[in-house]
Order: sequence, then C-alpha cells, then structure tokens
Amino acid sequence: MFKISDIMEKEIVNINNGRKLGFISDIEIDTNDGTIKSLVIFNDNSKMYLLGKSETYAISWKNIIKIGFDTILVDYKDSNILNEVDI
Repeated sequence: MFKISDIMEKEIVNINNGRKLGFISDIEIDTNDGTIKSLVIFNDNSKMYLLGKSETYAISWKNIIKIGFDTILVDYKDSNILNEVDI
C-alpha cells in the first residue's frame, strides 16, 4: 500500500526506450470502484520545453510494469501523447 503523495514523487521511465517521461501531475480514479485508471504525466523537461512547449502523457494503470523506490517503469508507446501544450 502507498500514499498518492509518495507515488507522485517518483519519476516515470519508459521501458521501451529508457526515456524519462517526467513526474505524475494527476491521477485518474474510477469513482465507482475506487481504482486508479491512469497516471497523467506533465513533462516540461523535454527538448520541446526550450521551444516553449511541453508534453502531457496518460499512462494506463495496466501499462505500469514496476513501482520502485524512486522510479515507476511503464510500457509506453509514443502515440499515447495527450497533447503538446504551449507554455
């Protein structure tokens, strides 16, 4: 068992390419059964940030491979980017 505040401090890493996606900015919860549906990651540390853009990702809970001490490993396809946000 873990607290949401604990999980939000962990960095998200994609196992497919080793890319650091960022940190959790929000969690989508199914209010009917109280389960976590997905993690929302806002990455303002990407190369796009230098151009005034950032990326937001939604990672389904079923794509989480392992929750470690300081990282969360996910199986993520780049086509899942929610949007690019102008800053």
